[in-house]
Order: sequence, then C-alpha cells, then structure tokens
Amino acid sequence: MAQPNSVSDALEALLEAPSEDALEAADQVDSDLETEESPDLLELLERRHALSVLRAVATTPDSRRFSELEEEIGAAPSTLSARLSEFTGAGLLERESYDEMPPRVEYRPTEAAMALAPLFTYLRLWESRYGDDL
Repeated sequence: MAQPNSVSDALEALLEAPSEDALEAADQVDSDLETEESPDLLELLERRHALSVLRAVATTPDSRRFSELEEEIGAAPSTLSARLSEFTGAGLLERESYDEMPPRVEYRPTEAAMALAPLFTYLRLWESRYGDDL
C-alpha cells in the first residue's frame, strides 16, 4: 500500500479495507489491550453527551469556554460539567479557571485528546459513504 499523503487519505484507506481484515485487526488490538491497565475510554464515551463534548474540544487546539460548549452541545450544565471533569481526570483536557466575575473557565485539549481528532474525521467519511443506509 502506498504511503498516505494526509490523515484523510489514511482514513479513506481504512474505509476501503475489507471488513474481515478490519474486524481481525480490531480483535487483535482488543486482546492486546486486555492485559494493560488503563482508564477505560470506551466507558467514558458511552456516557450522555460524551462524544459531543470530546468532538467539540478535540478537533481544535483552541481553548473553549464552558458557556461556548454549553451552547454548542446543548447539554444540561450539570451533565457538561461532569463530562468535562471526567475528561480532565482522564488526561484528555486541561482546565484553566480565571479569577473574574462572572467566573470564567476554559478547557484546552491535551495532545492525547487531539490525537483522537482523526476518529471524528473518519466518522464523517463513514457517514458520507454509508449514512444514507441508516
């Protein structure tokens, strides 16, 4: 296989891979990870609004204010606060609060969170290819 020229090319190549090969590779990764102790990201992602929060913060290196995220995602403040706290605890976000009135809190993705950004690109590519069949 030729070297991809961009992340999009690499993701497109993944979409082109035969399903059986992709499933086999996923099974191998799962079995390799079973022996490692780490926070379960998949458990975090199953929670309400988690994917929306992660997409909003991981796809830009800029800081995002709580109020911006609340407006964009449409989650209840308590739910948004819980997800942001969980992702901060998992090392995916950095939180910075400012001593101002009204209070201002900003969240910035860590390198680990930004490494997840191509997953959202992949999901968009997948949606453009298979979304009509849903």
